[in-house]
Amino acid sequence: MSDRSISFEGSGKALLWSAAVFVVLAAIVHFAVATERERLEQNLRTQVERQILGVVARLEAELNADVFLANGLVAHATAAHPPDDTEMLTALKTLFRYGRHIRNIGIAPGNRLSHIYPLEGNRGALGLYYPELPDQWPAVKRAMDHRTTVLAGPVELRQGGRGLISRTPVFLEDGTYWGIVSLVLDADALFESVNLEPEFDGIRVALRGADGLGEKGGVFMGDPALFDSDSVRVSLNVPDGSWVVAAAPSRGWQAGSKYLVWLYFGTLGVCLLLAGVSFAYQRGRLRINASERRLRTFLQATYDGVIVIDDRGMIEEFNPAAKRLFGFGDDDVIGASVNMLMPHTEAVRHDTYIRDSWKSATRRMAAEREVVGRRKDGGEFPIEVSISGTEIAGRRIHVGVIRDITERKAFERKLKELANTDGLTGALNRRAFIETAEQTFGLARRHDRPLSVLMIDADHFKAVNDTHGHQIGDKVLVRLSAIVRESLRKTDRFGRFGGEEFMVLLPETGADAAFDAAERLLTAMREAEVPADGDASVKFTVSIGVATRIPSMPDLDALIQDADKALYRAKEEGRNRAAR
Repeated sequence: MSDRSISFEGSGKALLWSAAVFVVLAAIVHFAVATERERLEQNLRTQVERQILGVVARLEAELNADVFLANGLVAHATAAHPPDDTEMLTALKTLFRYGRHIRNIGIAPGNRLSHIYPLEGNRGALGLYYPELPDQWPAVKRAMDHRTTVLAGPVELRQGGRGLISRTPVFLEDGTYWGIVSLVLDADALFESVNLEPEFDGIRVALRGADGLGEKGGVFMGDPALFDSDSVRVSLNVPDGSWVVAAAPSRGWQAGSKYLVWLYFGTLGVCLLLAGVSFAYQRGRLRINASERRLRTFLQATYDGVIVIDDRGMIEEFNPAAKRLFGFGDDDVIGASVNMLMPHTEAVRHDTYIRDSWKSATRRMAAEREVVGRRKDGGEFPIEVSISGTEIAGRRIHVGVIRDITERKAFERKLKELANTDGLTGALNRRAFIETAEQTFGLARRHDRPLSVLMIDADHFKAVNDTHGHQIGDKVLVRLSAIVRESLRKTDRFGRFGGEEFMVLLPETGADAAFDAAERLLTAMREAEVPADGDASVKFTVSIGVATRIPSMPDLDALIQDADKALYRAKEEGRNRAAR
């Protein structure tokens, strides 16, 4: 074999070896690029998913904070039937002050708009009858049929901007439909409050589900094409419906990995390949770290408590607002069970709920729930919890947004109290007293038990007002009421019937015992005084009519009429006495 042949053969072997090396390196590069592209895309999806879940949790909390304020107005309208105009206007003003994004509030007994606040700019809406408004009646009818709050919109408002309209039906205790409570929310202000825009932090966002129709609803924010692309989807619960958020990176899912294509044509061999993989890996880690920093910034700055737990219920994150709410520090809670933040009964229900909650990788676990929280000192307080769940890189986590609703609950109780009590004396008002008395009368008649009433009237009250002024007259009524309440049993009921006239309901009390009670009240009234101008004081007396239920008595009105007749006799006989 000639030297030339040997040279040719050696060249061939070298070529084959070079080709083999090239194929191996090309396969390694191809595998590494494909793997890195998939990892970067997954990291990017995780980042987008976390940011959108945070926005969704805040948006739901903001929306429901306003929408569920209507519950207080519903409780007021239900308790005060028919509601007093002055009390209703006070309730509307108070509710408007508590709302964050409320443009106006209206109530429509019998579906006709009778009250609206603020009235300025909305006066023309008074008197509108919903069945005659084809653009509003379907949502009202849906709220009536479903017996729940319905959210419509966003719609363009005449005053400018976009609005969301919440309509809550009011049903009385006997199931009778009373009317509608409507809230108009500023949609643009709501979205701005949670920094939700068509594009933010390198993410494009679209929102669909107008009128709460979810996937079937129209797109009202962002590019509709996002719903036809490979985007992250998150469902957002709204009253009696849902919205859907679609999100994707502004530069596309492959933006972070396009540079890897150049590795196919690189000439730097293994060193360049390893450098490129290392660079890509570090770049991915920086993105994840940046995402985590943004998430931590949100957790640190948000006003609401945020708690992140794993699928075993162990706490991983506990932001400063949560620390203020519960009184625990990081050392107390990180790695501990979230059950430590609940009373025992709530903790048992929570364990079952977590166990049964996972049916998909990313899902909305529950709308806002009102539960009881437990502070470090053992004190319990009402909270509103909004929980989102997701699965990231094969790991399940739950994000809970928590808000203290102690003030809201107190406000609802105050509204109910205003609806049932007399503002001056604190006694039950006429409506509330009659409701209680009718129930007690029905029980007494059914079981043939004794029942008596006292009708009390302040003697010569007009003369007190004319001589000393209405302010002293009010003090007389307040003192009179205090004396009666001090003399009552826990089972007795005391109400103001109107002006200077009051009623006392005495269950399980016969005629003689009722008359003795009236005599004790007369004695206490005769000894009472009310300070007037200077060192002067005003003394007062009362007349009392006593009546007791008899088997033939058909209803409460008959018992009250007997008491009224007895009161008349007491006055005829000279006042400052009781008669029966």
